[in-house]
Amino acid sequence: MSKAAESLFQKAREAVARQDLRKAIENASAAAKIDPGRAELWTFLGELHFNAGTFAKSVEALRFALRAKDGDASAFHNLGVALKREGAFAEAEAMLREAIRRDPQKTATILSLCDLLVICARQQEAQVLLSQSLTRAPNNFDCLRELTNLYIQEGHHAEAVTLAEQFIARNGQTIPALEQLSVAYQCVNRLDEALEITAATIKARPPKNLDIRLASYLSIAGRIARLDHRAQARHLLLPAIDESLPENARPRWMLNDTNALRRLSFLLPYYGIEDRLLMRVFNAIGDTLHARNPRLPEVKHRASTKLRIGFVSYNFSEHPIGHLLSPFFEAHNATGTDLYLYALHLNGYDPSDYAGRIRATTPNYRDCRSMTPAQLAAQIRADNISILIDLDGYLGGGLPEAFAMRPAPVQIHWLQHLAGMPAPFIDYTIVDRVLVKDDERDNGNGPLIRLADAFQCGDRMMLPDGEPRRSDHDLPDEAIVYCAFGNWLKIDEEVFAAWIDILKAVPNSVLWLSDGPSARSRDYLRAQLDAQSVDPARLIFAPRLASKAEHIHRHRCADLFLDTFTFSAATTTTDALWAGLPVLTRPGTTGQSRLSASLLQAVGMTDTIVPDTRAYIAAAIRIGKSKPQSELLKRKLVRALPSARLYDAARLVAQFKEIYEQVWKRHQSGAPPEHLDIELDA
Repeated sequence: MSKAAESLFQKAREAVARQDLRKAIENASAAAKIDPGRAELWTFLGELHFNAGTFAKSVEALRFALRAKDGDASAFHNLGVALKREGAFAEAEAMLREAIRRDPQKTATILSLCDLLVICARQQEAQVLLSQSLTRAPNNFDCLRELTNLYIQEGHHAEAVTLAEQFIARNGQTIPALEQLSVAYQCVNRLDEALEITAATIKARPPKNLDIRLASYLSIAGRIARLDHRAQARHLLLPAIDESLPENARPRWMLNDTNALRRLSFLLPYYGIEDRLLMRVFNAIGDTLHARNPRLPEVKHRASTKLRIGFVSYNFSEHPIGHLLSPFFEAHNATGTDLYLYALHLNGYDPSDYAGRIRATTPNYRDCRSMTPAQLAAQIRADNISILIDLDGYLGGGLPEAFAMRPAPVQIHWLQHLAGMPAPFIDYTIVDRVLVKDDERDNGNGPLIRLADAFQCGDRMMLPDGEPRRSDHDLPDEAIVYCAFGNWLKIDEEVFAAWIDILKAVPNSVLWLSDGPSARSRDYLRAQLDAQSVDPARLIFAPRLASKAEHIHRHRCADLFLDTFTFSAATTTTDALWAGLPVLTRPGTTGQSRLSASLLQAVGMTDTIVPDTRAYIAAAIRIGKSKPQSELLKRKLVRALPSARLYDAARLVAQFKEIYEQVWKRHQSGAPPEHLDIELDA
């Protein structure tokens, strides 16, 4: 290499160390032009462009590297990976297969090819390739991990467990292998065993970063309400956020494991992580997906006579999202737009046929269950959608990669990330004024559209006639029944301690929870009562019911719904209120802690919104000890329901009509997205 090229190469490496990617590319490009026969210069330049998200230029540089290396396996590998990111899947596959032919043992190439096959919906071929690799190298953990994950994605959970157990039997109990077994155990509901494994590996090697082990620990401990592990998990979590997502070093955020961050985007709100920190996680995921998923070719969008509005979701069936959106979609025609629905999944368990109800709202229903992100983006572009609304965010089943490809001119997020979903490909997030206050809109949230009322609407469901009998639900007839249905991930140490204090002060009371995932998890919670000299029999668990109407109807057996603190109830609060059951809530400092407060304001039941934990306990005791006050609250709620904004789908649709008009007008004028507040007459 010439001295001039070597000097520029060194400057490029120094620029990388300073995280100055633009200067690094400038110097590396100059060096490659001076000495075009040096493969390492072109390889380095290709890597820089890849990290910058300029995949076409990465491919161009790596083609030069391939020619200079005269068929080196690593050069074929690098080019194949870059072509995959550019979306040139056929050529990428050819390059990766040639790399494997030249070096059959290179795990990174095998994994890259398997990833490509999965993207192209060729999971069976990926399984065969990984199985063959494991046969050749039975101790190859990377292939074991990817094969078990693929089995899990395909629903072959028992096979995943067997594979992980056999790997450990052959190769010993390494921490990565044990964690993979824990993941598999979670899929077959062996949660207590999964927690034992994960807690042991965490103790042996505490995570320093936001990695998949930490996400797994948070998930299992929360799902089985192991209050003794939650504090430890949070203790690990806060320094890991600072280590992985340092506030003033945003380029480093893209170095994290995106899969781990996506799992954590779901879990962190259950652990009370402040919105400003949560926004770092969202921004890191958004930046990474934006860099890794090439945009569709730019075309001039020609809006139809009626705006075409698209909604994308994994949950257009039996799921809280399906429950909430059924009345909204049924009233959506009043917006004067054409509704398009893109279903990524249909829940096989759907006794109330929410999928059928949603499908009936539009002739433009798309079954996208087998589509890759690129195929979904192409379908949306072909449908000429003007405004595209994401209902999944970074949660399981969602395809934010399709949104990163920019299939629609305006793209919005709603209903999952309720303080904002900042990303280069999300123009707005729909929230409300309770979830995000005036002084909280600029914590890295991205542009927010705040509704005039609550962030969602409930369904005016017909309920069974008559009053349910407590004896049918294992409830004592004369007791005060405190109800706290909901996801066990929401039960933390503070709220459970408050519930015990309430039970102590109201001796003839019981606490009625949703059923837990296992007998051991139920016994654990009962033991917490016993340790506080409260009869464990006063904790009663409600099994899942097939009928949504019957589930809501049984709320009438209770006297008061006790909300959780860190992550408030949403659909569950909507259900309880519709049944005529008052809800007591203590909003906190995050959007997720204010869900019930938002819903109660939209019903006009603000008397049961209290400022702190002491007031929450006092109010629950007061209502529990006073039958007249309890009955007064119920009568007030029943009188409020007919005119409650929370159950007024037409009013919510009117707000969305205003949203469509405002954001489309801004887009047409070339104005960038900014915060918007929707106003409606009373």
